[in-house]
Amino acid sequence: MSGSSLDGLDICFVRLTETEGNWEYDWLATECIPYSEIWQQKLRQAKLLSVPDFLKLHTEYGHFTGKLVREFLERNGKGIGPDFISAHGHTIFHEPENATTFQLGDGASIAAET
Repeated sequence: MSGSSLDGLDICFVRLTETEGNWEYDWLATECIPYSEIWQQKLRQAKLLSVPDFLKLHTEYGHFTGKLVREFLERNGKGIGPDFISAHGHTIFHEPENATTFQLGDGASIAAET
């Protein structure tokens, strides 16, 4: 998850357990990986890009996110592989009054890296 503060990418490793319709969770590891100045600038200026450049950034950010998730799991995975990875992305455009939002970070690129 990444927010408008641009402080970094928040990653968590959670164990979800379902027993007879009741869900429980355990936080196994969490980390905020700070953005470099370059990534802060890229994310800040994303909404100003042309459509082709925006789509390239969407893919690039997905690969960047996937790489950080993979490294996080190598450090914190405790020998447990994840069953799935969920990514919120970085919100670039948000107009709830028009039911429109866009989160940067191509899921296929994240999957390719992890």
